[in-house]
Amino acid sequence: MRLREWLAVGSMMLALGACGTTQTAGGAVPDTSSSVGDDSKGSGTDSAVGTDTKVAPTVETLELLTTINVPVNNEQQQASLKGVVLHPVACTLNDKCPLVVIVGDYDGNAYDTYVPAATKLAAGVNVNVVVFNLPGQGPGSKKSSGQDDFGGLWHETAAKEVMRFVAERPYVDKKRCGYLTIGAGLIPVVRALKVFGTSALSFVNFLIDVEGPTDRCAVSQAPQDDGKGIGPSDGAGASDSSCHFSAAAPHSAVYPAAQDGKPASIVCAEGAWPIAATGMTCSDNTWWSAREPYTYLGDLFTRYQRLQFTHDHRLPSYWSSRMAIKRVAGSKSRFFALNDMPPCQAPLTDDECVGQPCWLEGPYGNGLGPAPFSAGKLKPISIDSLFTQVLPGYVQRMIDDKTYPNCK
Repeated sequence: MRLREWLAVGSMMLALGACGTTQTAGGAVPDTSSSVGDDSKGSGTDSAVGTDTKVAPTVETLELLTTINVPVNNEQQQASLKGVVLHPVACTLNDKCPLVVIVGDYDGNAYDTYVPAATKLAAGVNVNVVVFNLPGQGPGSKKSSGQDDFGGLWHETAAKEVMRFVAERPYVDKKRCGYLTIGAGLIPVVRALKVFGTSALSFVNFLIDVEGPTDRCAVSQAPQDDGKGIGPSDGAGASDSSCHFSAAAPHSAVYPAAQDGKPASIVCAEGAWPIAATGMTCSDNTWWSAREPYTYLGDLFTRYQRLQFTHDHRLPSYWSSRMAIKRVAGSKSRFFALNDMPPCQAPLTDDECVGQPCWLEGPYGNGLGPAPFSAGKLKPISIDSLFTQVLPGYVQRMIDDKTYPNCK
């Protein structure tokens, strides 16, 4: 089934309350404001944030209260994670709800930037949602302790432990738990799923990936800025093999030169994140091998949904999304899809997408910021719109395997 036929089916399903076409697939949730009450409906280790109990809350905001132990040089080091569990009060021991653990981008300060909008998602789709900051990330009092190791062992452990800990709460349906990653949040999550997929995380059911980078070249990619040490040429370690270039995906297409008001796309530059902060160039294979989603997506066992907007929030092309789907296609994942293209099939090419709504955009906008390659055409999607206008339908798609059955 190609895109036109799939979208026709999607439109019919939208009328029945499911996901629909590219512009409406997300499915808006009502603007339900949460009020915060006590922790009487949570587990014994929860504590409510706030004291307004005049109105029975739709969603309780509960402290995460998670401490992790990370083996560093044969010693256990601890980190206390800052975050919240957004718990719809309708989710109880007798009526459990799915769980969505959000792992944000490296500069997003997920807690508490995402909290107001994620609360609406929790209320609208009736799912428990976790928002937290990875070790070493977050502003001021919201900063999680521990080391910001750029998707390494500290972050991998945090992603695993938050899921494992919250999934045991009595109001969570453990059969419908999954991750929602934004950008670089994909890095520690796919590694955690690989390492703990047959043990602590074997119950995880889905992964929603919003424009995550696939390899060291995509992770370090940045618009040319000679003054910041980004360009004019690619940095050490950039090669056809490390960047996964091929005849179908050449350097000129994946990371194009300056054109049409867009800056040149430079990979592996010393002045780009995370190389500038770590000194680890793309030649440092040991360091990078644990941080490349491309490797671990090939071992994915969960349902997988990739989201790609018309203007990527960091990259100049759609090739990371195509590479991600290509890798997942060879995995044990029983359902995988890019936007609203037919599931369990190869993504369409640029030529096939001409005149087709392959890439997400709508009244909510056409891309997340900063989108440096949009050449002034960016209509930014707000965090609120992302969580209320775009994500709800895809969350529903991942937790409802009857309406959206496995296709592989």
